[in-house]
Amino acid sequence: MQPKKILLFIVGVLVALFTMTLFSSYHTTAKGMVREGIVFGDAMLRYPTPDILGMLFKGEEENNKVDELIKDTKTIVDEKTENLAKKDTIVKDTVQTSETNIEGKIYYPGNHTDYIRRLKEKLCQPTCQIVHYGDSQIEGDRITGYVRNRLQLAYTGGGPGFIPIKVVYSQNSVDIIVSPNWTRYAFFDRKQRKTVAHDKYGLFSTFSRFTNYVSNTADTTALPVAKASFTIKPSDKSYARLRNYTRFGLHYGNAMAKVKIRVYQDGNILRIDTLISDGKYHNYKLNFASTPKELKVELEGKISPDFYGITLDASSGVRMDNVAMRGEAGRIFTRMNYEHFRQMSADRKPDIFIFQYGGNTIPYMKTDQQLQEYVNALIFNIKWVKRANPNAMFMLIGNGDMTTSRNGKRITYPYVPKLNNLMKEECMKNDIAYFSMYEAMGGENSMITWVKEGMAAADYVHFSPKGTKLISEVFYQCLHNDLAAVE
Repeated sequence: MQPKKILLFIVGVLVALFTMTLFSSYHTTAKGMVREGIVFGDAMLRYPTPDILGMLFKGEEENNKVDELIKDTKTIVDEKTENLAKKDTIVKDTVQTSETNIEGKIYYPGNHTDYIRRLKEKLCQPTCQIVHYGDSQIEGDRITGYVRNRLQLAYTGGGPGFIPIKVVYSQNSVDIIVSPNWTRYAFFDRKQRKTVAHDKYGLFSTFSRFTNYVSNTADTTALPVAKASFTIKPSDKSYARLRNYTRFGLHYGNAMAKVKIRVYQDGNILRIDTLISDGKYHNYKLNFASTPKELKVELEGKISPDFYGITLDASSGVRMDNVAMRGEAGRIFTRMNYEHFRQMSADRKPDIFIFQYGGNTIPYMKTDQQLQEYVNALIFNIKWVKRANPNAMFMLIGNGDMTTSRNGKRITYPYVPKLNNLMKEECMKNDIAYFSMYEAMGGENSMITWVKEGMAAADYVHFSPKGTKLISEVFYQCLHNDLAAVE
């Protein structure tokens, strides 16, 4: 082939490739990955770009803030640290120094000092009830369990708080064994929600039943009698404080038929009773002089009530409930029955609510308008909970850094920093404290290093057990330092 024709061929190819770039743009795939190319329906035409070629010679941009966090965070409490947990060797109101707190701080609305002082007053009450709502980042009592233990060490208290009867994810807070006929119904699970004819899920957003859900309970003569049970033991894997509880609560409602209950303490019959079958919310309470080594509950009836869960608490001090909602973004509260939610709140008496959401929306964010609509909806839901709990204080924990793959290179999702800033802004307007987990991790591209250091999972979203303790300690140090700074 003649050199002139070769040159013309090369020029033609280059012109064609350049023309393709005019129709190329970034698109988010169904898996949340950002890819550049030309979309034809469900298919995408991709081609080499300068970014891809540059990757051959340049590695990912890392943010090494986690190394400073590990260095500066001197106190990490481990579940197996028996002496620390039993002796409460963490001095109340001591200030932990950490330079990283400058970036990963808690933002307070209005008069910061006054807001922090009110938080401290809540924690110093004879009993302080905290409810921690969140997505899969707190599943299995992750983050909540660590922070709960730290607060109980500083302000007294014990017990794991809320535990669902039907546990669908592993957790170390308590050992619970249930009979095989229990089923969990979660309001944040859209498929399950469609199978239930009511919206009374209450404070914990789930309930468990030992018989199938039925909407019509008028005639029970043909129904067989069903039996169910659950057994609770303190977990050897949990913090020592969590193994100290003397208050038991069995939260239930929608009981439309007679249900017998038998309670055994350490193998001995403690109480034989009948649950109230008026359809309303109730809390079946028991008090103990010391923590039962084993607590077994047997239930018998033709139709199961909705059991919202159990609570295990010390007689005083800090109590903290972990309410995890896998896949949720914090916008379901307003869809639940308000009066029922208010009644459960009146019984549990929450003093502080912590919301932790945002991560489940990031992969699907494409416009600033979508972002604003999401934050507005989240704040609206928080205010809905606040209306049912007018004396409670509120805090939002934003999502951490999350990365996607753009042309084979991991980068922070474009809307992560935008969401962080918008959450902070709206919280300040609505009397809600805000902890920036994104900033605490180190900001943009910090997740890359968290994964390499073994502090986060390979999905570049969730923390590993070590990472969970680290970010929990950073949050606690920020809060504790702020509390210690006020009288």
